[in-house]
This record gives sequence, structure tokens and C-alpha cells, in this order.
Amino acid sequence: MSEVFPVLSVTGVSHHTCPVEVREKFAAAESRVPAQVDGTASESVWLSTCNRTELYTISEQMDAGGSAFAKALQIPRRFVAEYAYVLEETDAIRHLFRVASGLDSMVVGEGEILGQVRRALAEAQNLGSAGPVLTRMFQDALAVGKRVRTETSINRFPASVSSAAASLIQTGTASDLEDISVLIIGAGDMARAMARCLKGMNVQDIAIVNRTRSHAESIARESGAQVLEWPITVERLARFNAVISCTSAAEFILTRETVEAARHLRAEETLQLVDIAVPRDIDPCASTIPGVHLIDIDDIQAVVEESLAMRSHYVEPAERIIGDQIERLTAWMSTRSVSNSIQLLRDRADAIRAREMNWALPKLSHLSQSELDVVAQLSNRLVKKLLHAPTLKLREAAAQGESEPVSELVHQLFGLDGEREASVKTAE
Repeated sequence: MSEVFPVLSVTGVSHHTCPVEVREKFAAAESRVPAQVDGTASESVWLSTCNRTELYTISEQMDAGGSAFAKALQIPRRFVAEYAYVLEETDAIRHLFRVASGLDSMVVGEGEILGQVRRALAEAQNLGSAGPVLTRMFQDALAVGKRVRTETSINRFPASVSSAAASLIQTGTASDLEDISVLIIGAGDMARAMARCLKGMNVQDIAIVNRTRSHAESIARESGAQVLEWPITVERLARFNAVISCTSAAEFILTRETVEAARHLRAEETLQLVDIAVPRDIDPCASTIPGVHLIDIDDIQAVVEESLAMRSHYVEPAERIIGDQIERLTAWMSTRSVSNSIQLLRDRADAIRAREMNWALPKLSHLSQSELDVVAQLSNRLVKKLLHAPTLKLREAAAQGESEPVSELVHQLFGLDGEREASVKTAE
């Protein structure tokens, strides 16, 4: 029986594969499941952002990642098959590195993604679902993301989701940004980034409202914003020129009725609504209300095309950084993949040496202790010399990405399959 090699894969949906009204279904489902996957995978990490839901797994079962993804989210496999992507091995590694670098984002180079990748790894480590391979892979992804930002200046141009939202608000008002009032609903990373962006654009009247007041107060201390009491009343809503909502709520924060009532209190002034949440916070039917301008996360992409064109000059050097780190990680993974074979080979040889020494020692009773020590050293040296070449070949094959066929050959030549089965039974 040949050795089973675990498969690294990622299954996910993003803005590349489905529109916001579909993405929010996955995001809503993901928020209700634990980050740990059942026994189908030896390692797993969930990565969820406003524009993607992904599951990274290490498993010996074919399509274990796709099955776990559908099962955990309680979404039919047909639905997953229509909208999800599945990438394996190097393709999965490259994908995560591009995600962490901001190259796969709706807004290329956005900085928020690094914090989200870091939190995904921390949550999986706390649950015990991130083993050595995914931990190393995510740590390398964070390192790549930092290198891309510092060595390519890809984030020099103002094309983050928050800056794009601010640009849309500015486009939709006759006043300068400094003269408008903005309400931010939510207190997560996006809300924090939005508050920083507005402060940097010299918006003077910023308010934040959140179910947990302490979270809103934390952002307010950084941005000088005012903290409002929850819930959001019609009267409070009507006071602002623009409202940006970015919570993780499963249901609408602002219904059509609430928005319409607030609009009536604003006389002739337009009410601008920016919904950058997935699932959406604002009832899309609010866009039909006269005097209401509603923008969702998909609308933002068109606003940043000019900046994306500028950032595209930095994509090629960023890809070179990613390629360099992929080579290092795959070399480490290949070397690690043959470690078990090398250990089995050494254990087998040591067991044979011990049996032969037990056979020989009774026949060598006439030797002194120092002479018996020499015999023991000789047996050890012979084992090491004999194992040197196959061990070296295994490591060379791993470095060249050819570990699987060479490892299988070593298993057959030295009869290690029985040893592997015995070690598995002992571990169980």
C-alpha cells in the first residue's frame, strides 16, 4: 500500500464568482458556524471578509474541502458548485498570498485584508484547527503582504474601500466633504478604516453608532467622532448628509420604511446611503425612494478603476515577491512531506540492528565491555552509512517537488508500508 499524501486546498466564494446578493448568503451562513471543521480535515482555517468566504484545509480525502465547506455552511452542493472555486496545492498557496497582498481584492492593494488574514489564523489556532502546515502558510502570507506593501508601494494610491466610499459621497454632494455630516453604523475594522479616512479628508462632523457602545467609543477616540446611542432613530438618521453602514448583522439595519421616514424630514436635501456590508445592512428597496442615493459594495468597484490602473504597474513586482515566497514554502512543505518516510526508514533500520545485536551479544560474552561498546558503535555506524544515500535522495526529491514517487519507491524497497500501518495503529 502506497503512502497517502494529504492535499492542501481552498474552497471559497468572492466578488470574482458571484454578486453581493449571493455573497451575503454565504457570509450570513458562515457567521453561524464554528471555525473548526469536523474530522474530514486534519487542518482547517476559515477566512471571511466583506467580499469573500473561504475554507483552507489539509486532508487525505478527495474533495474534503468542498464537502466541509457545503456542510458547515448548510448550503446545497449544487449551489456551492455553481459559485465556489476550488484550488489545490500551489494554486491554493498562490491564491492566499495574492489575497494577503491585496492583489485579489475588489480594490487592489487595500490594507484591511492583512488584519483579516491575521485574525483568521489566530482564531483557527485558538480552536486548534490550524496545524503546522496552515500555520506556516498563513504566516508566510502575512510576510508576503507586508513585503508587497513596503517594496512596491502598491497601496500608495487612494483606492481602498473606505476611500472609494468617501469619493462616492463627495461626488454625490454639492458641498465639500469638510462641510457634510456622516454617520457610520458599526464598529469593526471597516468602520475604523472609514472613520480614519474621513478624518484624513478633514470631515468635521462624524458620528458612530453601534450596538456595543464601548466598541464605538474606541473608534471615536481615534477619530474625534461623536458616539450616538443605539438604536438608530429616524430623527437621528435624518440629521446626516451621508450614512455608511458596515456591520455584520444578519438582517437589515435600515429598512425601507425607516429610510423613507428620515428622507421626509430632510426637506429637499438628498440622503446618501453607502452599504459596504455583506450581508447588506440597508434594504436595497430604499434606492427607489426619491431623494435617496444608495450605493452598495459592488458599486464601489467602478469608482476605483483609475487608481487600479495606476496600481497595476506594481502588480508584476508583487507577483515576483509572491513567486519567491511560494518556492520557499513549497520546498519546506516537500521536505516535511518526506520526514515521515525518513523516520520510518530509520526506525526500521534501528529495529533490525537491535534484533541482530540481541542475537550476537550472547555469543560475544568473552569480550570486554569496551570491546562490546565498539561492536555497538560499529552497528550504529553501519546503519547510518547505509541510510545516508536513501535519506539524501528523499530530501533532494522533496526539494525538486518529486517527493511522492521517490517516497513510494523507498517504501516498496525497504518494506515500510507495514511499519507505517503499525505506527498509525499505535498512535490510535
